[in-house]
Amino acid sequence: MEANRHMIYRVAIMLSCIAITAYTLSRFSLLIQPFLAIPYDWRLELVIVTGQLVFQFPFIYHKPFAVKWVYFENMLMVSLIGSLLLIPLLLVNHFYPLPIEVNVAYFAGVVATLFFEHRRRIHRLHLPTYLCYTWIVYRLLILPFIL
Repeated sequence: MEANRHMIYRVAIMLSCIAITAYTLSRFSLLIQPFLAIPYDWRLELVIVTGQLVFQFPFIYHKPFAVKWVYFENMLMVSLIGSLLLIPLLLVNHFYPLPIEVNVAYFAGVVATLFFEHRRRIHRLHLPTYLCYTWIVYRLLILPFIL
């Protein structure tokens, strides 16, 4: 019974990470909408975040279930960190709209921070470093559809 409760909490945390990330990035997208080729909302980001999990799965397919689970949790926590790092930008823009270039530069800084955090967690989990690069490859593959 305890293991089931623990798993329920872990799933709830993962779903919360996905929801918060989808919402925060959809709010950020409003700041850079002129650069986007498509209307961007929380549903699209929900698909993108979930797609990231599906995209990464073949690269860790041979790992035990527990390792996959911990990796996905960590990946979603990195996304949550990114969302939290975007909140100050969203607040500043709410009261004092910044130029779009400042918003994009700030976002690039957040992405760089997330890459290094993802890499740090990969190293700590003793997973292959290429997972950091497949994480970037996924984003680069979807970028042409967004911009």
